[in-house]
Amino acid sequence: MIASEILHFLKEFHQCDIADVSVTGGGSINNCFSYLAKGEKFFLKYNDSRQFPDIIHFDEEGLSAIAATNTIATPSVVACENVGNYEVLVLPFIEQERPGKLFWEQFGQNLAALHFKEAPFYGWQHDNYIGSLHQSNRQQKQYLPFLVQERLQKQIALANRNNSLSEKDNAAFEQLFKQLPDIIPEAQASLVHGDLWSGNFVVGKGQTPYLIDPSIHYSFRETDLAFTYLFGGFHQKFYEAYEESFPLSPGFQERIGIYNLYPLLVHLNLFGNSYLHSIRDVLKKIS
Repeated sequence: MIASEILHFLKEFHQCDIADVSVTGGGSINNCFSYLAKGEKFFLKYNDSRQFPDIIHFDEEGLSAIAATNTIATPSVVACENVGNYEVLVLPFIEQERPGKLFWEQFGQNLAALHFKEAPFYGWQHDNYIGSLHQSNRQQKQYLPFLVQERLQKQIALANRNNSLSEKDNAAFEQLFKQLPDIIPEAQASLVHGDLWSGNFVVGKGQTPYLIDPSIHYSFRETDLAFTYLFGGFHQKFYEAYEESFPLSPGFQERIGIYNLYPLLVHLNLFGNSYLHSIRDVLKKIS
């Protein structure tokens, strides 16, 4: 059930009683519900601010940053507030459809339009989260230092504190860092979703693609595309539409594993050693 303080806030905010409250899917970090107010359906997400400070506010910030580009839809923010010890985010509830060819083509085109807008640096104005882990967004002028220092090395350090990596694993990463200038092409920074797996988009009315739950920052667009392959990949029409709209540099398929070392390390640090085999497979292919 919704915490009583939040229920009171919703009644005051909407100036009416709240009806048809239901638990909805929303991942393992937040409490998520749908409800009706004055006949309109809303989505509610909240969290204990003492456990994950500002995580809900960073979610709102990411949705707003994407929306400001006018390239791809996000749910409009109805409310984002601190209520007692809770952070609360209210969005319109998006009724979902089954994805078809039109959706995947539009999704690819819209994501390409988002990535086409250049950014002034790699990183963000402040740190935020990837899942429930701290994400370092210290600004860098070039992509490779950002990839190594703010993404891979931060998660490697955490994995070593958890005794998850061997000396051989660490040596393999050091070898990879030496090879990266010969592997990764020159990169222009753009706004990226940052956590673009199949659970973080919604198929809205009329096959409209919506992005949700961003881990917002500026980075190389190939990292967003690589993330889509992490758990099996999206529909081929998505990739064809993206490539037609904003062609990738040759050799992208061979770079996917390198980009996905970051989310794999995140999963290693969050969920344990079942992800270690995938990390070692990528490192072995590069060595």
